Amino acid sequence: MDKTTKIGVLGAGVEGMETVKYLAAHGFSDVTLYDQNAELKIEVPVGVKNFFGADYLSRANECEIIFRSPGIDVKKLGALKSKLTSATRYFLEMCPCPVIGVTGTKGKGTTSTLIYLMLKEAGKDVYLGGNIGEPAVKFLDVLKKDSLVVLELSSFQLQDCDRSPQVAVLLGVTTDHLDYHNDMDEYWEAKAAIVKHQKPEDLVILNHDYESSEYYEKQTPAKKIFVSTVEGGGDGVHLSGPMIVNCAGVKCELILNSSKVAIIGKHHFENILPAVAVARHFEVAIPQIQKVLTTFKGLPHRLEEVAVVNDVRYFDDSISTTPETSIAAVRAFEKPVILIAGGSEKGADYTDWGIALQQAQNLKCVVLCGKGPGAMAERMHKALMSAETTLNSRGLGVGGDAKIGGQGRHTPLEIVHCSTFEDAVKAAHDKAVPGDVVILSPAAASFDMFKNYKERGDKFKQLAQSFI
Repeated sequence: MDKTTKIGVLGAGVEGMETVKYLAAHGFSDVTLYDQNAELKIEVPVGVKNFFGADYLSRANECEIIFRSPGIDVKKLGALKSKLTSATRYFLEMCPCPVIGVTGTKGKGTTSTLIYLMLKEAGKDVYLGGNIGEPAVKFLDVLKKDSLVVLELSSFQLQDCDRSPQVAVLLGVTTDHLDYHNDMDEYWEAKAAIVKHQKPEDLVILNHDYESSEYYEKQTPAKKIFVSTVEGGGDGVHLSGPMIVNCAGVKCELILNSSKVAIIGKHHFENILPAVAVARHFEVAIPQIQKVLTTFKGLPHRLEEVAVVNDVRYFDDSISTTPETSIAAVRAFEKPVILIAGGSEKGADYTDWGIALQQAQNLKCVVLCGKGPGAMAERMHKALMSAETTLNSRGLGVGGDAKIGGQGRHTPLEIVHCSTFEDAVKAAHDKAVPGDVVILSPAAASFDMFKNYKERGDKFKQLAQSFI
C-alpha cells in the first residue's frame, strides 16, 4: 500500500472515521469512505471522498484495498475483489512496541482497564484502545519502542487478522454473537487469531477453568501462564483461601486478600487474575498492583451502582448481553435480588440461565422486558418455566418445601412482564423493599429499544435516580 493506492474504508463509525483521518493525515491521496446509511451527515477530512447508500459495497469494488470496520460482516464481503484489511490489522503491522491483546466472551473491558491501570501505576508509557477507549490508530504516531499498548479485541476485530499480539490474554470463551457468526465453532475460530500468529518468545494467559483454554493452548507456540479461580490452582495466578497468589513451581507470592478488592462480584476474579499475571510479567511491583485492586470499582454499565432509594440499591449491568453474565450478576449478591432482563435476539441458549435463576435462593423476582419480533421475553419466560418443571421433577422442590441443593427458595420465582423499559424499571421499583437489590442485567442485546448497551444503561440510571 503506497500513497497513491485507491483505498476504501467501510463504515463511518468511530473506528472508520479515525481510520480516514489517519490516512488523510499521512498523505494517502485516494481515500473514500463508504457507508450504507444514505442519510449520514458527517464531516470528512479534506481530500477524502465519500459514498453513502444501499449499493455502497458495489461502489467499494473500485478500490484496491478496503479497511473493514468491525461491525461489518466479513462473510458479506466475499464478492469484493479488493484486498481486505482492517484498522486493527494495520495497527498490529505498524506498531513499534509490544501489544497486550485481551479477548474473551465477557470481561474484556474490565481486564484491559485493570492491566492498563497497573502498568500506568508502575510508570510505564502505556496506551489503552481497541474495543474500549480510542481506536488504536489514533495514538499510533506517538508510540515508541519502549511503549506498551493494551488492546481490547472482539471477535469482529480479530477474525481476519494475520498477526497476533506479543502478549495475548484469553478470558473464558463461551458462546456469543450467534446473530453474526454461523455457529460456536466459527466464533471460537474468529478469536483464535489472537494467538495463531504468535512466536515462541511471546506469551499467552489462559483461564484454566474454561474448556476454551485447551482449544487455544493448541493454537500457539508461545509461553503459557494459566489462571484459575479454583483454590489450589497450581502454577500461575489463582485463589488460595482468601488470598490471590502467583505461583511458579515451589515459589509463591501473595498478592492481596481477595476481600480487599474494590470491584463488586466474585465473577470479576476471572478478570483480576489475568491482569495480575500480565502486571507481574512486566515487573509491576505488588504494592502497585494492590493499589489498583483496592481502588478500582469497575467500568460504567458493569454492575455499576447508580442509585440508592429507601435502602434499595440499583445496579446497572447493561453490558450483560449473555445468559452467563446475567447469572454472574445475580450471584454477586447475597441480599434479595430483583432482576430486569430481556432485549433483542443474539441466538443464545437460555436453558442454563433458567435453571441457575430458579436455583438462586436470593432471587425474588424477574422482570422481563420487551415484546414483538426480536424480543427475548417470551423465550426467557419459557426457559424459566421449563427449569422449574425440570427441577421439581427431580425432587429439588422449586416452589415447594425442599431446598435446592440445600439452599433453595421456598416459594416460586415471581415473573413479571412489561412491554416497555420504563414500565420494567418501575415494576422492579414497586416490588423492592428496603434491603433489596435491583439489577439491570438483561442477558440480551439492546437493539430492540436502544442503539447500544450504553444508551440502555444510561436510561436505567436516569429512571432509578428519578425515584430518589
